[in-house]
Amino acid sequence: MAKQALHCSAIFTVFAETHADDAVLGKQFAQGVEIFTALYAKESGGESAAIRQEAATQRAALLQQFREQLADREPYLREDGVVCGAWADGFFAQGNDYAFVPVYPKVIGMGARQKYTKIAADAFTRWKK
Repeated sequence: MAKQALHCSAIFTVFAETHADDAVLGKQFAQGVEIFTALYAKESGGESAAIRQEAATQRAALLQQFREQLADREPYLREDGVVCGAWADGFFAQGNDYAFVPVYPKVIGMGARQKYTKIAADAFTRWKK
């Protein structure tokens, strides 16, 4: 689960960076980055500053990998955005202090699919520039 959380924190970083001009979405995506980073830290052994720094370093490496592979893997990254978005919605629905970790989605509901397909397409199109 730590690996998935780290991957989703990178996806949500792309969303946050490309929607910084939208106060509501930008804040929500930044919150998603924080949720997934905290989950990574928890699954990796705790909330220490060293683990959070490790998460930031690994997230930066993932973002670099995304950039290098964007031309060949953009459809896959967009789909990852949909899956991560659906997972994030499970956290967001619980409010600021989530009580449980939602199951990593294997089936995506139509509402989440429509919402995050558009967001991911927009985000990765902006991020290419």
